[in-house]
Amino acid sequence: MVITLNGKPLQITPVNNLQDFLDALETENTAAIPPKQFAVALNSEFVPNSLYASSPLSDGDVVELLIPMQGG
Repeated sequence: MVITLNGKPLQITPVNNLQDFLDALETENTAAIPPKQFAVALNSEFVPNSLYASSPLSDGDVVELLIPMQGG
């Protein structure tokens, strides 16, 4: 399964949903481990963390991990 993560294609073991994908990042691809705090967009749509497990993921989907920034 290929998912585009932050603009780069990433080959992973097939997963069913967004939560499984995020879990797989930590076990399969340590270079792509998400930061402690982040927001997720799936195919350009924001997904609240309460919906990660019910958000299906398909081959070719685009996931963006958005990190909060501070500044003034």
